[in-house]
Parts: sequence; structure tokens; C-alpha cells
Amino acid sequence: MKSKEEDIIEAAVRLFSEKGYTATSVDEIAKESGMAKASFYKFFQSKEDVLIATVKAHSQIVEEHIFRFYASAEVEPLQKIASFIQVHMESTLESKIHSVMMSVHDKSILQNEKLLEECLRLEFRLNQWSTDCLVDIYGDKVKPYVYDIIFLIRGLLMQYMFLPVIGVKSNLDQSELSGYLARMVDWMAASMFDHGYKPIWNCQEMQIGQQDIQDSPVFKGIMIHELLLSLKRSLHHLHLPDEEKEETWQVLSTLEQEITAERLRSGLIKAMLQFLEQQPVFAEDCARLKKILAV
Repeated sequence: MKSKEEDIIEAAVRLFSEKGYTATSVDEIAKESGMAKASFYKFFQSKEDVLIATVKAHSQIVEEHIFRFYASAEVEPLQKIASFIQVHMESTLESKIHSVMMSVHDKSILQNEKLLEECLRLEFRLNQWSTDCLVDIYGDKVKPYVYDIIFLIRGLLMQYMFLPVIGVKSNLDQSELSGYLARMVDWMAASMFDHGYKPIWNCQEMQIGQQDIQDSPVFKGIMIHELLLSLKRSLHHLHLPDEEKEETWQVLSTLEQEITAERLRSGLIKAMLQFLEQQPVFAEDCARLKKILAV
């Protein structure tokens, strides 16, 4: 029997994929899942939390598929690639995660720290599972090329899944299509091995663990950019005397310059954040910036 949380997630995914994430309200999710709005809040605090749970659920579905695939009898290398591709296709189409994520405007992800982190974690897991699968099939010789192959696979999957997501059927069923894509991947891998292909990506530099995601410069850079934009938006709507508003704009502009400078002057940045914190509307964003910048 499905739990209430699963009912809410399924209802939300249907609405997100049909109407779009932004256009879907909590009221609609609650109604679609057969409960009152008050009951919804017993399980999730917001529709953002439902989307985070959707991303986590997709990750778990893929992991379970991969576990069952590897727990089964030995299969030929080409069939392993085809099975791995089919896992991605089936889980993505069944969970509708592809259409859901396409309906989420980039800003919706970037403005929610938890959602951004979960999306990055899913990205890490997908790359790690793909790496493990490729090394299992081709051995250690594939390691220098692993991210080039992964990105080729992901690119192919994205293109071949786009039309099915919007309801257009291909001439091949999923099994046949997986076999076709597997042969393409195997041909690309063999060409890399045999023709002195120079990898575009340094595999070693991209080997990060899940615990490193929040500490990554990508994550920090995105969050800093969004927090600075949030401060500017708050100031735009803040009712202050012209002279005081102009002074605050100048502080914000200088803060942005200092944060993006080659040498971080922590004392100056801390002083500017303390100045901004005098306005209560800035307090939360300033606290998060202090934490990220360690000032």
C-alpha cells in the first residue's frame, strides 16, 4: 500500500508535468491527492519540498533498478550497456522527472538551496553509477574517457526521450531503442580506445563525493549570485529616503565587487554585511552569505 507521501508526490508530478511547476499550487496538489490542504502540510511544508522528494524518489528508483540489474545473471558487455540505458529511460519516463524538471524554471532551482543541492546530488549519483557501469564493462582503460562517454550517453538520452515525454511514440520500443543506443555508445568507446582520442574532461578532477557538493565552488558561486540578486530585489522594494537608498546601493555594488575579486578582503566584506543587516529585510540573506564566505 502506498503511503500518503507517495500519493502526494504522484499527484504533484502529474500536475507539474501537465501544468508546469510554477503554475501548480499547493491547493491543487492536495485536491489531486485526495486530501484537504491542511492535511498536505502534515507531510510537506511547501510544493518545493514535494519537488525535492520527487528528485530523491527518482534517485532511489534508478538505484533499485541498477541493483536488480547487477544482481541478475551475467550478460554480454553490449547487453549491459543496453540494460543500463534502459534503466535510465524507464525510470525517467515512469517518474516523469524529465518533464517535471523541464517545467521548473532555472530560477526556481537556484533560489532554493535544498532543491539545488538535491539536484546536484542526483547529478553526482548518475555520473557515479554510469562510471561504475562503464568500468565494469570495459575495465580500467575506460577511466580517462569516462566523462566524455557519460556526457555523450546523457545527451543521446535527453534527445531521444524528449518526444516520448510529450506523447510522441518512436518506431522502436524501449528495448530496441536501448539496444540501438548501446551500439552507438560501444562504437564511440571503441573509437576512443583505438584512435588516440584526447579526453575533453579530466576524470580525476571531477571525482567528488556527495559530502563535497556544498563545499564545491559551483554550489557556492550559484548561491552567492542568487543571494546578491535577492538583496538587490529587497532593496528595490524597500521604502527609504533617496540618499539612504543610494548609499545602500553603493554598499551592495561594492560588496559584489569584493566578493568576486581575486583576493577576498574578509574584514571589509564582514563590515558591509553588518551595515546591511541593520535593515531586517536583509538579515537572512546576509547571514547565509556570511556562512558561505566564512566571514
